[in-house]
Amino acid sequence: MNRWVEIYRPEKIGDSPINKLAWLLEAHPEFVNLFYARIGRYSGIVGRMLVYLAKKTYQPLLETLRFAEPINSIGPGFFARVGFGAVVAAEKIGENCWINPGTTLGYRDEGSGLPVIGDNVYIGAGAKILGSVIVGDNVIVGANAVVTKNVPPNCTVAGVPARIIRRDGVRVKEALHASHPPAEAGT
Repeated sequence: MNRWVEIYRPEKIGDSPINKLAWLLEAHPEFVNLFYARIGRYSGIVGRMLVYLAKKTYQPLLETLRFAEPINSIGPGFFARVGFGAVVAAEKIGENCWINPGTTLGYRDEGSGLPVIGDNVYIGAGAKILGSVIVGDNVIVGANAVVTKNVPPNCTVAGVPARIIRRDGVRVKEALHASHPPAEAGT
C-alpha cells in the first residue's frame, strides 16, 4: 500500500493507514483488484468478510487488472499501472514488481506452467511473459517483448523473441537460451 501512495502522492489524505487504504480503494481499480487477490488468499471467515465488505463499498472487480489464477505469492511493493488491461497468471511475483498496460503473464500452451517473477522487475507495456520461465531479480522487460525463456538476473531484455540487450549495465546482444541458469527468482 505504501508504494502505491508514494507513486501517486495524493494530497490531503493524511497519514492514517485507514485513510490511505480508503483512498486507494476508491481511486484506483487496479489496487482494488490487488486488494481482493491478496485478501482472497485467506480462506477464513475474516478474509471472506473483508472481500464482501470491500465489494459492497467500492468498485466491483474490473477487467483492467485480472488475476487469472490464484497466485501463491505476490511480494510487497507490487504496482500495476494498467489503464486498459493486464492479465496476470504467475506462480510467484517477487518484491517491487511493476507492470504496465497490456501486459500478459501466463501459460504459453497447454501444460507449459506459469512464470516466476523475481524481485525488482519492471515489465514494460504490452510485454508477454509466457510459460514456466524464471525472470531473475533486477530485470527490465522492454515494451512489447515476448519472453519464453529464462531471463538471468540484472538484465534488460527486449524484442520478439526477447533478447538480452543489457547485462550488469553493459550493452550486449545475446539470445536467451533455455540453458541460462535459472537462479531462483525472488530469493
